[in-house]
This record gives sequence, structure tokens and C-alpha cells, in this order.
Amino acid sequence: MKARRGWISFSGAAAFVSAFLLAGCGGSSDSGLKNSNPGNNDLNVVVAFGDSLTKGSECACAPYPGRLSGLIGKIVYNTGVGGSQATDNVGRTQEAINKYHPAYLFILYGINDVIHSTNPGNVVAALGQMVQICKQNNVVPVLMTYPRPMLGHSLFAGPTLSLNRGIRDLARAEGIRCVDLEREFADGKDPLNPEWRLSDLSLLEPDGLHPNDAGTQVIALACADQF
Repeated sequence: MKARRGWISFSGAAAFVSAFLLAGCGGSSDSGLKNSNPGNNDLNVVVAFGDSLTKGSECACAPYPGRLSGLIGKIVYNTGVGGSQATDNVGRTQEAINKYHPAYLFILYGINDVIHSTNPGNVVAALGQMVQICKQNNVVPVLMTYPRPMLGHSLFAGPTLSLNRGIRDLARAEGIRCVDLEREFADGKDPLNPEWRLSDLSLLEPDGLHPNDAGTQVIALACADQF
């Protein structure tokens, strides 16, 4: 566990977030993220892969990939596509690798599949295919879980948390890093479902799904802490 975050000050507001980070879902590591065999890939290039949470289209703020770039001193390409689903975008993994030749690829995908009633197991299978494509191309994949949906999206909390469990299991099985945003955004336990974590509403847009400026900074810092 690293203490990179500490207290974070956001411009124009007195918003503070306490340090809480695991180097990987279900485990920690003292060593930074490395690619010891990048092949033709650029060690200074990262791809952020996912949906609107990556694209940043729902917040009038800088998306997390641009913030991450400034934190780690690497080029971070934002390939997020709003509304896209993991099960329909496995092939886009290879396209992104061919175009940008990244040494690292951060994968935050699956919430739209859940919203469209896709079984979380099928989503995890698609994420597993993305991971394999990365490995076959000498790219180090990093999986990411989702914050628990709240407010208007709370209906999808159960299947999202099920997806998150599958993502953690996949990361462990593949021996890769995982940025656990469910834990990063956590604000205590749900009194109705003690095994579930509530998300901190101060980190979310009013829709209860997309991160606001503070939440976007939390994502960037959590990803930066992998390096």
C-alpha cells in the first residue's frame, strides 16, 4: 500500500479525500507497475480503455486519462467511448494497440453491459479476452472495478458488485494488477446489505454513476499509484 494520495485539494473547492489504496484487487505490492518485455511497444505510452467513465463525457472536468498523464509523466491516450459495452468491444483492444503501441492498458469496462442486463459472467469473459489480447501483444493490462452505482442508478448496484467480484477474480487468476474503484469510492457499509459498500456521493455526479471532478481525480491518483 502506498501513501501517494494523502489529502487532495481540488481547485475552487475545499474537497478532501483520505488515502486508501490497494496496489491490486485482493492484494498489495511494493513494486511499481513495469513492462519487462514491451516488444515494439512504447514504455512511455499508456492507453485508457473503456466507456463514458474513461471518456469523461458526463463531467464538465478533465477526464482521468489526461490527469494520469500529468501524474506519471507518460502519454496517456483516452480511448473511452460513451455508452459502449465490453462484450461488443473486445476487437477494439487490438485496434488500440495497433494504433498507439502502448506498454500499458487500463481497462474500465462493463457497466453498460450490466445496464443492458448482460450476465456479469459474460462481461468478465469479454474482459478476459481483452487481457489475453494485451498479453499476446506484450502490453501489460490493468483491470479496474466500478464504484457502486447510487441514486438513480442504484438498481444496478447488485449486478455491478457481482461484476466487480468477477474482475477481482480475473485479475488474481491472470496475475495482473487491478485498480479497485469500488473500494476507492467506498463510504462505509450498506446497512441493508452489510457485505456491500456504499459509494461516497461527494465523488459522483447527480446521476450516481459517473465521477465528478473530485471522483475523477481519485481515479487518476489510484491509477498513478500503480506505477
